[in-house]
Amino acid sequence: MDTKENLIILRNIFYKCFFIGLLFLIIAAVIYMPCRCFLANFYQTYLGINTTTYYNMWVSFIGLIKTILIFLFLVPALAIHWTSCCKKNQE
Repeated sequence: MDTKENLIILRNIFYKCFFIGLLFLIIAAVIYMPCRCFLANFYQTYLGINTTTYYNMWVSFIGLIKTILIFLFLVPALAIHWTSCCKKNQE
């Protein structure tokens, strides 16, 4: 296989990982919304975590996952895409 073909395959893998991770993040948020009060009360009762602390942990989790998805998968995919396009135009 050519180096360019390997870069394209790697780019496609990064894109797919980003979109699958984004899909799971959206599904988790949609499932979480109807039962957030129940979960906050559950955590407060059994683990002793305050409801505001629980909500802050959830927001931090969403932010962390979005950051990981963007910087671990999307940025390298775009960099590989732009690099392979520039190499194609130079040839």
